[in-house]
Amino acid sequence: MYFWEWDYARAYEWAKENKGEKDASVVGAAIELGDCLDLTTLGGTLAVKAAFNDFEASMRRSGESLPQNKDPKTHPHTSGDLSLRFLDRAVITHLQNNMKAAGIRDYDTLRALFPEGGELYPGSGFLKKTHVQIAVRNIDNIRGVFRVPVRELKEQKIPERIYHGSV
Repeated sequence: MYFWEWDYARAYEWAKENKGEKDASVVGAAIELGDCLDLTTLGGTLAVKAAFNDFEASMRRSGESLPQNKDPKTHPHTSGDLSLRFLDRAVITHLQNNMKAAGIRDYDTLRALFPEGGELYPGSGFLKKTHVQIAVRNIDNIRGVFRVPVRELKEQKIPERIYHGSV
């Protein structure tokens, strides 16, 4: 299961884009990260880079080509994003298989930053749809779920008291 971290409105926007407004829905969850492969940390990125190096060597030995992350191109909101993450998924699976073979317990959750969307403004290093996503692998780490109020889904949290609706 995948969750957007602290961003119901962005999760709802994604659901509408991918499921249609009629079928879009969002639930909130209290998640204990537990043993987390956190790709926002140096340790997490080093683990995945090492797994990639091993995976790449394994694929080379077998004569297979590496899977590629791809832009779905069918969704206008992607703006060149490689959001079909076939390579990334294969590398994480390789890491988990190696952990299992070594008798190391699998991660409960994975957490990563996903830069997505076009520039927030011209020349910006920020992207419009960047988000932190959590993948829950051990459902025992979902401590509870709750209904997200519709107003939370439809409101964009803009600091009106500063900009007085000029955004």
